[in-house]
Amino acid sequence: MKRLGPLLLFLLGVALGEGFGPEAALKECLLLIRGLQVLGLYQEEGVTLVLLGQERPLLLVAVERGRPMPHLGPLRGKPMARRPWPLLKELSLARQVVALPGEYRCFVLHRGRVVGVLRLGQDLRPIPLDLPSETLPQ
Repeated sequence: MKRLGPLLLFLLGVALGEGFGPEAALKECLLLIRGLQVLGLYQEEGVTLVLLGQERPLLLVAVERGRPMPHLGPLRGKPMARRPWPLLKELSLARQVVALPGEYRCFVLHRGRVVGVLRLGQDLRPIPLDLPSETLPQ
């Protein structure tokens, strides 16, 4: 019976729209980053754009001279054959999650440098990248 009280408070908080909290968001981001796959590769003026996700695109990273970095621009360039990306295993997360109205943001790191942001809704579902459907791999 003592354990029922905290559970009811948690469920009440979720029902009132308080969300799950940054700790739960960080755990969900850890699961997401472990399940990321290469969805597409694009070559653009000496830079390779790597589209990562699971069923939908979640992260776009630019790689120049073997070094990943954030890519804020649109997805463009010549599509390349999809292949494994060795740096995928080197991605990690920052320990802090930013809670914004309606979403959480987790910072993806490569060797301590931010290379992208995973976004989660209040329900902890991943928010896919807003990319035009004609640019997505088939």
